Amino acid sequence: MQNEIMIQNGIRAIILIVMIFVLLFLLTFTGVIGCSQIPIAGEAWCDVYWTIKTYTTGGPRVLIVYGDTGLGNPIGFGNGSLEELLSDPNILAVHADIQHVDNVSYGVLENYDIVIVDRAKEIETKQLRAFVDYATNPTGGVLVWTGDAGTKLGPNDHLVYTKDKDPDTDLNIVLGPWSRRDGDYIVSFDEFLGVKPIDKEKITFCELVPCPEDRPFLAGNMETEPSGNHPLINGITRALPLYIFKKEDFAVVETLSGSITNEVLSINYGTEMDRVGYDLNRSSPLIVTSGIGERIIYYALPLEYYANPKLEQTGKDLYFLPIENMYYGIIKG
Repeated sequence: MQNEIMIQNGIRAIILIVMIFVLLFLLTFTGVIGCSQIPIAGEAWCDVYWTIKTYTTGGPRVLIVYGDTGLGNPIGFGNGSLEELLSDPNILAVHADIQHVDNVSYGVLENYDIVIVDRAKEIETKQLRAFVDYATNPTGGVLVWTGDAGTKLGPNDHLVYTKDKDPDTDLNIVLGPWSRRDGDYIVSFDEFLGVKPIDKEKITFCELVPCPEDRPFLAGNMETEPSGNHPLINGITRALPLYIFKKEDFAVVETLSGSITNEVLSINYGTEMDRVGYDLNRSSPLIVTSGIGERIIYYALPLEYYANPKLEQTGKDLYFLPIENMYYGIIKG
């Protein structure tokens, strides 16, 4: 009799362990919690989780989505592209698949754990909807959006006006390039990202502020969020100088109030950038996360620009940590 009780208790214990294991896997898989946030297990659970994912789906799989214009240097070798930096064995040794934004659909995106959108200023609204579906689906992955991607409409796209959202308002102004209409359906991509450009047409820093030609320009100092412990900024020293080049700079955005956002890294300009027609603060975001489980990450400065080879040629430091942290912060965050 006692043996039977012991056997039954053992079976119950095994079932409980399996149920806990399945629950942990589902919570991690859906992005509700990061794998390193599991109490006690921590990074050990990350290793278990990604071993299972790799065995079952081949993950973590990375896709670079690119376009024809805009900020960023997504593909190619020998010019410090994002593809080259990701595949560098001294940095990540990650092979990313490549896809032009015109050929993107939800069916393509759903096969990847990380999707990075780079140098894709013009994106049609139907593609934006695919990215929203990808990052909000419980079985989707993490979307990394960069620079001015999606701030230029496709030929058949339409902007959203204030009256589209509130017919009773007396104002009827454009909300911004990330707010679109697809028929009667409104795609509030700015609210999805948690940020919006401070200007509806001049998106980048060098469009707002005169930048010198062919030499690095000190835009300001990078400042981490107060704790400095977020996985996307792990190891980054506070107040590092940020040098940029004209047409290889960053989007000037502001975080939307009322959104589920976390401003992880910002740039401090040092003095207020008072310009006619603009109300710029002393700082603006460089990295912002949003959504449940921080499955949407916005980089105002494309990742590869932190390690722009032109910086080294002029005696400036290259920063590889943002690239490493993007990857490891996602898979082990």
